[in-house]
Amino acid sequence: MNSILNKSVLIVDDDARMLRALEKVLTGAGARVTCASWAGDAIELLTGRQRQMDLVITDLRMPLVTGLTVVYAIHEVFPDLPIVVLTALGSPEMKAECLRQGASAFLEKPLNTAQLVNVVEKVFARRMAGPGTAGAGPDTGSAVSREASNQENAMGGRKL
Repeated sequence: MNSILNKSVLIVDDDARMLRALEKVLTGAGARVTCASWAGDAIELLTGRQRQMDLVITDLRMPLVTGLTVVYAIHEVFPDLPIVVLTALGSPEMKAECLRQGASAFLEKPLNTAQLVNVVEKVFARRMAGPGTAGAGPDTGSAVSREASNQENAMGGRKL
């Protein structure tokens, strides 16, 4: 089952190469992807859209407005919208803060393509299962990361 198929995903990252790589992976998995290169555009896209997004993936460290601010702002207006935070410079404290502010998952770069797709699928599966479902809490990426790494090694996946 492909839980990503036809889902609307907003990706927010100030690194154009990373933005294109994430877009390519998720489009290849069947998602409809919209990209924003800074947080202000992301907020405008979310609040001005006729059709709701199904997921936001945001970088944590960006100029002017951080990914944590994006998480907070989105969670305030769209509390049920899942958010995946990506960062190359994470810490356990920042991870905990992102999850406290409403992020659904936290991943550290570099990540592999299988890891990204698996975490996104897991976030969608939890969303479809609804609140109060076993394992419905935020995903820290640890168990999924191990599973994805094993799959990537078997599939010859690549790093983002």
